Amino acid sequence: MTRPSRSLPFHSIDSYNFCSVNGKETARAMFAGYWADISQLRAAAVNLHIPTMFVMILVATSIMAVALGTLAFRKLPDLRSWSLSLLLQVVAYVLFSLRGQVSDIWSIVVGNACITASVALYGAGLYQFHHRRTPKWLLLAPVMVCIVGFLIWIGDYRARVAIGSGLWLLQVLYLLGLLVAFRDRTEGCGQYILGAAAVLFAGTQAYRLFAVLGGTDSSVQFTDATPPVVASYFSSLACTLLLAVGALTMIQERYEQALRGSEARYRKLIDYATQGICVLQDDRFRFVNPKTLDLLGYNEAELVNQPLFSLIHPDDQGLAKANHALRLEGKGEGLTYPLRMHTRQRGWRWFEISGVLFDWHGRPATLNFLADVTERLQAAEQMRELAYHDTLTHLPNRRLLLDHLTLARAAYERSGKHGALVFIDLDNFKPLNDLHGHAVGDLLLIEVAQRLLHTIRGADTAARFGGDEFVVLLTQLSEDAVTARMQAQQFAEKLLSVLGQPYLLSTELNGARHTVEHHCTGTAGVVVFNGTGESNEALLDRADAAMYEAKQAGRNCMRFSEGRLGG
Repeated sequence: MTRPSRSLPFHSIDSYNFCSVNGKETARAMFAGYWADISQLRAAAVNLHIPTMFVMILVATSIMAVALGTLAFRKLPDLRSWSLSLLLQVVAYVLFSLRGQVSDIWSIVVGNACITASVALYGAGLYQFHHRRTPKWLLLAPVMVCIVGFLIWIGDYRARVAIGSGLWLLQVLYLLGLLVAFRDRTEGCGQYILGAAAVLFAGTQAYRLFAVLGGTDSSVQFTDATPPVVASYFSSLACTLLLAVGALTMIQERYEQALRGSEARYRKLIDYATQGICVLQDDRFRFVNPKTLDLLGYNEAELVNQPLFSLIHPDDQGLAKANHALRLEGKGEGLTYPLRMHTRQRGWRWFEISGVLFDWHGRPATLNFLADVTERLQAAEQMRELAYHDTLTHLPNRRLLLDHLTLARAAYERSGKHGALVFIDLDNFKPLNDLHGHAVGDLLLIEVAQRLLHTIRGADTAARFGGDEFVVLLTQLSEDAVTARMQAQQFAEKLLSVLGQPYLLSTELNGARHTVEHHCTGTAGVVVFNGTGESNEALLDRADAAMYEAKQAGRNCMRFSEGRLGG
């Protein structure tokens, strides 16, 4: 009984019978067949067209050199050493192809020096990639050894092969050492692609070196298609491709790592920002940072994809919509404005809004910044209150009264109307302070202020000048001077009448509340003015002088300043 025959690619052994009595002869014949197959494979390698492979390597290397060079000198400077390495390979292959047409110095010495420099530049590229200074010997020493060795043995092909393969093997081993040394500083698979290329190139050079030294390489020139030569050309093409892909991959991975790091840093800045930051798109919240949630008192699910204007005070929505539209049009650079927004725990709060136009997932949006300025506005209002109002009665002070007087006189210069100043000093105020203390005196002053505010018209101004002195600015009196004087007299008499009513001042003494009844009147001096004539201070001085005339006349009365009208 015999087994089915088994066919091989180049040698058939279907005639062998494994059950033959002569087993040794059968095995010997089978191994002879395998050896014949290997011989045929070697013959096939010899028949490869080396010039065609040479052209393929030259074209592929040129394309990659141009591609990497373009990227290196435009966008990716870390690729410059590697792109220059490919360019030197192109120069070397061009010089090799000109063998017999140019001097051997160029074709052999310079060409192989370019290959040596090309390998050295891969190491320099690793140093550059990791922002380390490249040792000068890394570039100079191998090139000098190559030049000297090839000059000495320029006529001995086998010696040149031994020198070149040994030198390039040492260079690639150093490159592998760098990859191992830098592996903890490099992320991704790019370094492993470079490592695979280096291992392949080192293995090929070791094979060729041992083939030459062992006498198994029968080639006598670089175009002979012996297995070591063919292997070196295949290795050169594969390594060039792998090195280029590995370099590009490392650069891409570095930029991706930098991008991730940048995103993480900016996210940390946003998350820990002391200012609210949010993204608005289609008038809805698309992103909010933790500070925004803290300021508004809502959680992320309650804000994201919710309309912005639902949180804005109705009186501020017009301003908010107009400014948001300007920002979307790219016209809101530097635009900052306050508005009120509703918060969950604290009700309506004032926020200062600023922002910029930017792209969010391929569509226009605004990056907005929110700062709670409620306390700041309140403090500003308090400062304004202190600057323009009396702290006890909250009436306008002298400064604010003079501002109102200036505005009134400017208006009367155009309209021809008149106004009046009523300077009032309280009578019988000091005895109240002496008998009941300043606290009760302060209650009287507050009550006087309230009576004045309830008596004057909306366009008039009642101010406290200090102590027990008050000034009332009467506005919009008649254009006729005589009629204006009569109107001012009627208002002044009415004011004095209101101030002359008894005061019931509730105070606390020894833990018990009691009421102090006090009778107090006022004395007034009046000056009528229009938009021309004397200064504001001169008008006040005249009204003050008229008040003192009224004091001398018996108090609880009024006197007009009889100076020139209009001043």
